[in-house]
Amino acid sequence: MGFDNGDIPEIPSNRYSGQKHSKLQDGMPIYDISGAQKATPDPVSQSQPRQQEMGVPAAKGGWLSSLVARLFFIALLILDLCWGCYSLILLLLGSIGAMLSFGRVQFFLRIQSKSWLSIKRSIVCALALLTAVFTPAFGIMIACTYFLMYDKNGIEEIVPESLQGQFKEFFPQS
Repeated sequence: MGFDNGDIPEIPSNRYSGQKHSKLQDGMPIYDISGAQKATPDPVSQSQPRQQEMGVPAAKGGWLSSLVARLFFIALLILDLCWGCYSLILLLLGSIGAMLSFGRVQFFLRIQSKSWLSIKRSIVCALALLTAVFTPAFGIMIACTYFLMYDKNGIEEIVPESLQGQFKEFFPQS
């Protein structure tokens, strides 16, 4: 369902650049960009009307969301430090129990190994959250890199279910 050379229609000018282009050849337009001028829109002038439509003053929009995100990172950091302290207490109790039983009671060994893994996860999350307070994208990247490279089981245990789908895209289906 193509055109043969006698039936090639003339295509009107490009509405974005005002440039004329030649007839269709093999179904694709060919644009003459030798005389094109680069048009750069002013991002400040375009964002102000949109923010005013939404009822947000232009100066308030950026810093408020940044402040709220950083406050949430600080709250998560405090909760993570509490989780780390809890895991440290469990590690100490598990280690004392394992020493008193000479390593024969599997319950204490299991608590010891799980709490050690929780402490490592807590340290990584604390470093990521501390970094995220100052640069959110880099802090999140640290956490994602750790869980993708070293602790794939931690994705199911720590990462919220709403974000687990994004991580599972990287893993081969088995």
